[in-house]
Amino acid sequence: MNARNNKNKNFFPKLVRKADYGYQYTYQYSPTLAEAFKVIFNALLVPLTSLKGLLFKITGRKISLTKVALVALVFVVLYTKDFKFQIGFTTDENANNEAYWDSEQSASDNELARKVSNEYAPVSAKDVRVKRTNEFIIKYKDIAIKEMQRTGIPASIKMGQAIIESRSGDSRLAKENNNHFGIKCFSRRCKKGHCTNHFDDHHKDFFRKFKSPDQSWIEHSKVLAKKRYKGLYSYKKDYKKWAAGLKKAGYATDKKYDKKLIGVIKKYKLYKLDK
Repeated sequence: MNARNNKNKNFFPKLVRKADYGYQYTYQYSPTLAEAFKVIFNALLVPLTSLKGLLFKITGRKISLTKVALVALVFVVLYTKDFKFQIGFTTDENANNEAYWDSEQSASDNELARKVSNEYAPVSAKDVRVKRTNEFIIKYKDIAIKEMQRTGIPASIKMGQAIIESRSGDSRLAKENNNHFGIKCFSRRCKKGHCTNHFDDHHKDFFRKFKSPDQSWIEHSKVLAKKRYKGLYSYKKDYKKWAAGLKKAGYATDKKYDKKLIGVIKKYKLYKLDK
């Protein structure tokens, strides 16, 4: 078998497991447009030939394969009334290059985020929209870095927590309370507009309400300045140890909180914010 045939043999996608990304299709190389159409044509050749035979039995006339393909295309368009055709290719080299600063978005951008039972619970990376998350990171990366420089809390941790706590700004608390971190209120004497009642772990849970999202980022730094989190600062910019420390210190009741946090930091390469 010559080198060209060997290359064509690797054209077809292979389903592989990527750490923290789930399953995805990768290719050995990027095929040309002509090669792509050739594969598509070969895949349609059998059904089109069968359709050609069926039309011959019905009409008694021989119809070229090209005309049969056109008839099939017209039928599909009329039947669906909303015909969309899209071909996407990726390679092993660029499969993991998706980050918030990339201009191109992945095919999953248009997919809806997975529904979770508790709308106030922290979510994992697969529960948020990719495009929305990229936009969220771009919008709030400056405040994350500024707070890191001021307090020593890694920007990757602050951004990661904001994403999983607020679903990239799409949660009810984020929209109604400007609360990106699920910060609760424990005061017994609150002024009007200080907090609102929502059901989370208990029906009497009250969450802080802020005038702007940036205020919640500053308040989050105050929360992590408490004595129970003091030991985390010795980890400096080690986001994995910070994530484990937050879980151990009881920042959230979610048993997988550290895994969710680390997963979103890795997927969106938030560790770049710490440099």
